[in-house]
Amino acid sequence: MQHRIGNFFRELRSRSVIRALVAYTVAAWILLQVADITFDRLPIPDNSMTILITLVIIGFPVAGILAWAYELTLRGIVRHEDTAGGAPRIAFLPFVSIAVAVAVGSGSLLYYVSQNFWEPSRRSIAVLPFTNHSAETETDYFSDGLTEEIQSLIVRLNEFRVVALSTSSQLKDTVMDIASIAHRLGAEVVLTGSVRRYRSQVSVTARLIDGNDGSELWSENYDREMSDIYGIQEDIARHVARALHVVLPVSAERRLKNLGTRNVAAYDAYLRGIDYLRLPPDETSLLLAEGLLSEALAIDPDFANAHAAMCEKHLAGYKLSSDPGRFGQAEQACRRALEIDEDSVDVRLALGGLYNASGKYENAIHEYEAALDDNDNLADIYIGLAQTWIALDRNDEAEANLRRAIETDVSYWASFNAMGNFLFDQGRFLEAAEFYQMFANRADDDAQALNNLGAAYYLAGDFKGAATAWDSSLDIRPTRSAYSNTGTMYYYVGDFEQAADRFAMAVNLAPNDYQLWGNLGDAYSFSVAKESVADVAYKRAIELGEKLLRINANDPEALSEVAYYYSRIGKREKATELIGKARSQAPDDMYVSYRSALIHARFGEIADALTALEHAIELEYQRELLPLDPVLANLRDEERFIRLVSNSSP
Repeated sequence: MQHRIGNFFRELRSRSVIRALVAYTVAAWILLQVADITFDRLPIPDNSMTILITLVIIGFPVAGILAWAYELTLRGIVRHEDTAGGAPRIAFLPFVSIAVAVAVGSGSLLYYVSQNFWEPSRRSIAVLPFTNHSAETETDYFSDGLTEEIQSLIVRLNEFRVVALSTSSQLKDTVMDIASIAHRLGAEVVLTGSVRRYRSQVSVTARLIDGNDGSELWSENYDREMSDIYGIQEDIARHVARALHVVLPVSAERRLKNLGTRNVAAYDAYLRGIDYLRLPPDETSLLLAEGLLSEALAIDPDFANAHAAMCEKHLAGYKLSSDPGRFGQAEQACRRALEIDEDSVDVRLALGGLYNASGKYENAIHEYEAALDDNDNLADIYIGLAQTWIALDRNDEAEANLRRAIETDVSYWASFNAMGNFLFDQGRFLEAAEFYQMFANRADDDAQALNNLGAAYYLAGDFKGAATAWDSSLDIRPTRSAYSNTGTMYYYVGDFEQAADRFAMAVNLAPNDYQLWGNLGDAYSFSVAKESVADVAYKRAIELGEKLLRINANDPEALSEVAYYYSRIGKREKATELIGKARSQAPDDMYVSYRSALIHARFGEIADALTALEHAIELEYQRELLPLDPVLANLRDEERFIRLVSNSSP
């Protein structure tokens, strides 16, 4: 028996079966490793990896049989019996080297094709607010914060299309079933769960639900110490990927590194701080947020997420007050967050917005493109890029990025609002109204959406539609924009008392908005009862507007508006200087041309005013508003003005 076994193994060696099987095993292992990385990107069935493994297993005995019957020689493949005294066989190491080279070459080609010719279709997922099951209702901040952290971690993987949290949060406490929610949000799967916290313990239940039939794809209960909360978040993110058959590449695993803190007090202060950041920004909420975030950072100075939240806080404060000091604080906090967490897309988005607001457009583009390198599946990045291109007067690129934002997340209201704003500024008011309506549909008739819709209808000449939209907006929530827009409507119909009242209400809601003070000055200057206080409003508008110009001295909108306010208080030289600078920055901006006409009209420069108006009309400014503007009253009898209003040629 032993003699037979010995003869069998000698025959295997003689026929090169063993070396063939070794080479086959090495080559198969290499191909399976490459397939593990590339198959998710290729347009092939989901079970392709299983089929490949099965074929590899079946191929093992087939390779042995073929090796028994044939030999690989220097003259090619021949039958084993024909090699006796014939062509020499290829040595073992060269044989294995050839097999490995073929496997590596095939794998490299497969990897190159997968990376350069196909983009994998990404599953869409919505993360619903986790339910708070704690005894104290005031701990809602904890469950909301945990939801936000988990959603952010899934976004960091860059393997899914994640519905914006601001969209999915609108469905908190909804009675809709999961399938209806998924359909509403355009999501294939929904992650939901609950949180119970008791002292230093936390219990988290997470469930991943199929959006089509409501079946449960995965669920898990976690009962752990609070200090392991980031471990829970990372585990949930990994299980979501595994349940959806997504193999995380090395880059995604790196993004799952623990960016949090093991200190429970620091984490709790952080969650309380970001809870205030979710509120509509005002000085009180921002001050409370800053106090709590500072507390978290005092406990753990390397808490990356807390630095990122502080960046967001300072940025909101800068936008609210236009205070140059807050600009530096925001930039410093953002940079510190990036030092700790170089993969933070949120921080790069915040920096992009900061640089946009300050006119550092090249810096903004750099940050947005760096964010795209990390995650090209976030609508906010494309919106930010679009705003930069708009500032650089590259409108084709701006519109292309806005359309990409909408394609990226069709449920995200902010994309539709941004597109509406773009079209509005281009004078395409009816098109803008369509996108504002889609904004309203996705934001449950949000007050801001209806306010924007009313403005688009108004400038398109649909005054009834405008009044309906604005009234609905004010019924939902009084906002400075709604008051400002209705004030503008009253101003153009000559009811300056009502206009002044509406602008005053807007100023009360946003006392640091220079444009609102300028509007109030306009209404006061034509109101018999309040004409004497118009200069006070204009001077306040100039003071606030010049704060912005200290940060971005080349902002054509602020330059032209402040120039107009100077003209209203009789400062001709200053008005002329600023409007000239605005025209050099944006020669084809219809609003700059229109304000130039207002300044010329204010100083009795009739011919120059008419030339500027003609240019504004060429740029699609609404000619219907010209006879309604009281500042242009001294032009109304001019033949050129009459022709301009009536749209007739000379």
